[in-house]
Amino acid sequence: MKISLIAAIFLIFLIYGCTNGNKNETNLELKTKAESQELNQVFQVKSQLQVGDAPYDFTVVTTEGKAVRLSDFLGRKPVIVYFMATWCPYCARDFAALSKVYKDYENKVAVISISLDLNEDLNLLREYKKKYPALEKVMFASGQTEILVNYRITRTTTKYAIDKNGKIIYIGSGAFNEEQWKVLLDEMLK
Repeated sequence: MKISLIAAIFLIFLIYGCTNGNKNETNLELKTKAESQELNQVFQVKSQLQVGDAPYDFTVVTTEGKAVRLSDFLGRKPVIVYFMATWCPYCARDFAALSKVYKDYENKVAVISISLDLNEDLNLLREYKKKYPALEKVMFASGQTEILVNYRITRTTTKYAIDKNGKIIYIGSGAFNEEQWKVLLDEMLK
């Protein structure tokens, strides 16, 4: 009963989050300007996790059938944990922009893309990933209630950027353009 209630609440927040563009601009904390975007704006996510904190660990199974644990990357390379849904137009815009720049970072920064729609299975995500051949090394995975609760996910395009030492350096949401992706990825490599 509790899980059904939580799932229903998340679905309401997800639909609201993907359809309600935020008109307030904020600084990305990476010294890049937030730019007006046709469909969405970049804004800060309110979470118990803060910049400087260690992220919650989790294990997901990717569309390739591999079990991936977040903590396995820490100490080796930076990671972006990205929350999305296949039906979200902002995610499509984010992935299109990332596709144009990720080739230069794919061996340096890992990206774990987790669906926040608990009805999206690995087969659906596998088909969705085919739309973005330049993101071959991005790991797509089905969502899990525990992960969504721990990260307080209420909107698509939510990004947690974690440096290689295991500290969160950015928490935000909103579709990025190519330049914003470059700024975030470059900051993660410092």
